Amino acid sequence: MKKLSTLLIWLFALTSLLVGCEGQTPNNGDDDSLLEGEISLLSNRSIIRANGSDAATLTVLLTDKSGMIHDVTSKAEIYDEDSSEPLSSAVVTASADATHKIYAIYGLAISNTVKIEAVSGIADLPADSDKASTDFHHRALLIQHTGSTCPNCPTLTSRLKKISGEEAYADKYHIVASHSYDIYQDNAYSSAAMLLSGAMNVKVYPWLTFNLTTDTAYEEEDIKSKIDDIHCPKADAAIAASATIIEGQIYTHVGVKAAKSGNYRVAVWVLEDAIQATQSGATAAWQHIHNNCLRHMVGENKTENIYGHNIGLVESGEEATYIAAVELDDKWYEANCKLIVIVTTDDGKGGFELVNCALCPINGTVAYAYN
Repeated sequence: MKKLSTLLIWLFALTSLLVGCEGQTPNNGDDDSLLEGEISLLSNRSIIRANGSDAATLTVLLTDKSGMIHDVTSKAEIYDEDSSEPLSSAVVTASADATHKIYAIYGLAISNTVKIEAVSGIADLPADSDKASTDFHHRALLIQHTGSTCPNCPTLTSRLKKISGEEAYADKYHIVASHSYDIYQDNAYSSAAMLLSGAMNVKVYPWLTFNLTTDTAYEEEDIKSKIDDIHCPKADAAIAASATIIEGQIYTHVGVKAAKSGNYRVAVWVLEDAIQATQSGATAAWQHIHNNCLRHMVGENKTENIYGHNIGLVESGEEATYIAAVELDDKWYEANCKLIVIVTTDDGKGGFELVNCALCPINGTVAYAYN
């Protein structure tokens, strides 16, 4: 009888231990079992303002053996590499200039390291002149694929100059000159232009494309007709921006305000005006001065270069912000540089469509444009 009582006590203790251990994993979810797979750490921002409130949001994703992706952010531990201390949340803010190196741990898996740069001195966005409105002005984007040694290019340049002087068209679009014709003799040539012209499937020069598609036109009336077709009476999103030079870097602070809820991308390109290069086939002196020349596209890959960094879902009437940085090149004349900020979205066919674009001067701002 004593042996039976002892056995019952041990069984009761073991049962209590097993019950007491349930749920004591870092998952804190309905399913307390740890998933197996590789984890990756993502940040929606690589640059934040060192003002104590601007923030980067971190996400920890796990890819299991079947290829399914799981968001395990709430069940992972996120660490600052320098301090080796865990973060209190998946949101990173900073009050002083610093580069934060962040990684995550989930079970025995360790993620990649992401860098978040906190920078003071980045300019504010200009004030929103009509916070309640989403009646945004729209501008299309024309890309002139050209080169200073292209003998036929002045014909298209002259047509574009004429159209830009017409009141009915002057405010409907922005234009970028992508000098990709001659790598050796054209002062306005850039590797960014070569990448862009390749993506736009340029076949001959001159070549004019519209809204980051391969659509083209050449004759004056055809160009006007195309602008009329792609210009919208109201844009799905608007752009505000400021550009500040800090220690040789151009920091572009971008605001995207949505009229239509959607997942948006932001591209930032550096343009330069007043580049002097003798133009083959020129018929006027002004054709030897080249404006809106593409110098650089911000981004770590072709998709980001051309179509922009994914800033995620922006609900109608709401604003999302993003900061991009690019190092000033010694070959650019700073006083003649400016930025074009481009917003795109998924076209539902595996590609991207242009939503809007705006020009921002260096050490200046551009505000949300309303109709």
